[in-house]
Amino acid sequence: MKLYDKILLLTTLQIVAIFIFGIYQIQSLYLTQKKAFDQKNLIQIEMIQKRFEEKLIELQKTAHILINSQEVITGILSNDTDMLYNWSKLFLSSSIDKIHFIDLDGTVISRGEAEFRFADDISKQFYTQQALLNNTFLGIDRVDGEECLVYTERVKQYGEKPIGIISVALVIDHEFLSSLVEGTTMSLAYQSEHQSISTAKERTLINASSLSLMLQSGSINDATFSIGLTSEKELLALKEARTNFFLGIALALIVLVIALHFTLLKYLKEYETLAQVLIDFYEDRLDIKDVIGKIKLSIHKQPTTEIKKIAEALFNMSQKVSDTQNALELLSSTDQLTALANRRKLEEYLEQKLKESNRGNFFSIVMLDIDRFKVINDTYGHEIGDHVLIHTANLMQSVIRESDMLGRWGGEEFLLILPQTNLEGALVMAEQLRSKIYHYQFEHYPQRVTMCLGVAEYRVNDTPNSILRRADHALYRAKNNGRNKVEYEN
Repeated sequence: MKLYDKILLLTTLQIVAIFIFGIYQIQSLYLTQKKAFDQKNLIQIEMIQKRFEEKLIELQKTAHILINSQEVITGILSNDTDMLYNWSKLFLSSSIDKIHFIDLDGTVISRGEAEFRFADDISKQFYTQQALLNNTFLGIDRVDGEECLVYTERVKQYGEKPIGIISVALVIDHEFLSSLVEGTTMSLAYQSEHQSISTAKERTLINASSLSLMLQSGSINDATFSIGLTSEKELLALKEARTNFFLGIALALIVLVIALHFTLLKYLKEYETLAQVLIDFYEDRLDIKDVIGKIKLSIHKQPTTEIKKIAEALFNMSQKVSDTQNALELLSSTDQLTALANRRKLEEYLEQKLKESNRGNFFSIVMLDIDRFKVINDTYGHEIGDHVLIHTANLMQSVIRESDMLGRWGGEEFLLILPQTNLEGALVMAEQLRSKIYHYQFEHYPQRVTMCLGVAEYRVNDTPNSILRRADHALYRAKNNGRNKVEYEN
């Protein structure tokens, strides 16, 4: 996998991991808030439930107070409408709308909420019948044409003898429902066969449930109290915030990956180009000169100063390596005294010429040896001997062609390789060299310097030893024939 792909993959995985953790945190926060929201609604429902139960308790409590009043008992026994009215007025409140005193025949003796309305027969009312039959009734019934929460109980003289009935009622209207849900975010609706009212403008409540009521079944059996939310704005806002977070995170992830992609393309690709050049050099697919060429070309393409400086540093370093390599190659192939090619270089060149000869090329070689060089060293010293060697090499180098290879074979011996040269041409060149040396006046050596030269032409199936041996034989024949001569082996 490429470096670009590795970095992109690893970075993306880390970013995704961070975002997944962020999503997990947001989802956890949402669930916590949702739980708090549900808990808040549950508390409000319980509070409304408790308020409702307090209303019922208030009805019963008021009725018991009146039932246990001796004045009320006296008033019922004496049908004293005015006294009962005055008593009942004291107990009318926001939780008590109606207080009726009824005799055992079902005739109203007095109404607390209506001073001059009495003596009418309500014996057919369900709550009246239930009180006469079962002693008490707590439920929903129509009282004077209005649906009410009604508590009725028989009034007993001395706790034993029934003398009448007290009915305490609370009208089920919008005001009653509003008092129950006041201070909450909940709404309450009442539905019966006669009416439908609600504290909410919307008809439908969200997450609605019924209040748990301990009421006796009455004439209005299908009446229900429903409680719920009219709006889930708070929860919807929470969901919307979560959705926005998710979308924001997804968008940020996409933008980050795209930005990372282009950043890597812009910077890392250039590093990869330079790195690939060095890898190719390490694996011998490029030599140092190819490396220098590629890096030099890339320097002008680098978009950033940082990468350009790296490329320039690699270029300078490669240049130094190349210079060092050239110096080592020159040192390994050059004779230090004469600056000609050394024996190793001559052998490589001779091998090359033999391979080329197999493809139809031809060449000749000349073996050269300075006559009586030992006498020069013994008579004038090695310093003069080196002087003769150096100037002899320079003289020969000045005569040969640029394509020819002249090198020091060893001691005072030299080897000249003449590409594309037959025996005749090689003899001409050998004679020019011999004559040049013979007629040259050395600065620090007063005697003439002569040379023997052995010439050999390439033959088919020649080897380095075979052609060198023929040239060497010719050289020794020149020495045996009086020196300062050119001989050849044909």
